[in-house]
Amino acid sequence: MRILFRSGVVISLILTGCLSGQSRDTREAFGATSLSGATQQAETGASTDQLSPSSMPVVAAMRGTGSLSPPRDPDKFTFVVFGDNRPARGEPQPGTIKEIFAEINDLKPAFAISLGDVIEGKPKPDDPEAINAIRQQFTDFLALAVNAGVPIFNAPGNHEMDDNDDIPTARMHELYKKCVGPSYGAFTFGNSRFIVLNTEDIPSEDTPAPPKDQEFSYMSGRQIAELKQDLDANRDRKHIFIAMHYPIQAHDQGPPPVGQNDDRLYAESREALVELFRNYDNIAYVLAAHEHLYYNPQAPDNVTDVPGWTAGDPIRYLVSGGAGAPLNEGKWGFYHYLVFTVDGVRVSVKLVKLQSAGASS
Repeated sequence: MRILFRSGVVISLILTGCLSGQSRDTREAFGATSLSGATQQAETGASTDQLSPSSMPVVAAMRGTGSLSPPRDPDKFTFVVFGDNRPARGEPQPGTIKEIFAEINDLKPAFAISLGDVIEGKPKPDDPEAINAIRQQFTDFLALAVNAGVPIFNAPGNHEMDDNDDIPTARMHELYKKCVGPSYGAFTFGNSRFIVLNTEDIPSEDTPAPPKDQEFSYMSGRQIAELKQDLDANRDRKHIFIAMHYPIQAHDQGPPPVGQNDDRLYAESREALVELFRNYDNIAYVLAAHEHLYYNPQAPDNVTDVPGWTAGDPIRYLVSGGAGAPLNEGKWGFYHYLVFTVDGVRVSVKLVKLQSAGASS
């Protein structure tokens, strides 16, 4: 699928909603069709259960990247996953993400999913002018994302949602909504359900602070309840793919001597998700980033092959954060993206390693 409007029009759309700060209806402004009911299902491949109060809200592609076209074969399609392309402080977007977008355009998958941290972000909370820089960062990224030629969905990370004290804020959430789109939700494509989570919900006043040396991450009870309802409503799907920024299983998941820090989702939210996921045998992959590396907890030393999935297999947890941000040390730290192929009840994944230059620090 290629975007059927000129890049100038796309950039104008981005500017209208982001730099001007003007809101629009989510489904019109963020690339989702305005059709409803059976017509929406027939023309977009999106089922009407997206609109049911019992399931998660519809999530549309990032502003300006287009909307989904129905699959030619609902049992056979490809999509790309990448994560953590954010630049180092004060730098432009790294060359790696430009290379990924160019390769996506050549591959022509049905769509792509970003696992978050698409901008430098994290402004000072007491600097009202800093928010203008964040608007520009979103605009710059989305102008590049158009070059992928496919709809791109994003699971927002701490760099999109936090101030520089590493706490998610209402102003960053509102800016994300205006510039990019909904912060979480789901969509159906072909035989599969795709769920995009926000691991940077705004904490309530009584939420405990994270342990020392651990960044804040949090999912509200409401979002988890909606997730459960959506999983219940989609037990008949052949595959469910879940995208999130903070991982459930990570390369570094404990303070010294276990690791330098704990990169996982906040314990309370993490434990709630693990307990929930045990009840569903069609969750194929839980995909996360935050760590700037490739990591497969099922085979930690394997940095070449990605496990496939078929009905009856356990959930595959993967960390894919190699889209341009400064890399973690060790053999796991390399630039890459993942190509998923759905073929009936089977899913295969290709790990594509890159040689381009990412962010410097």
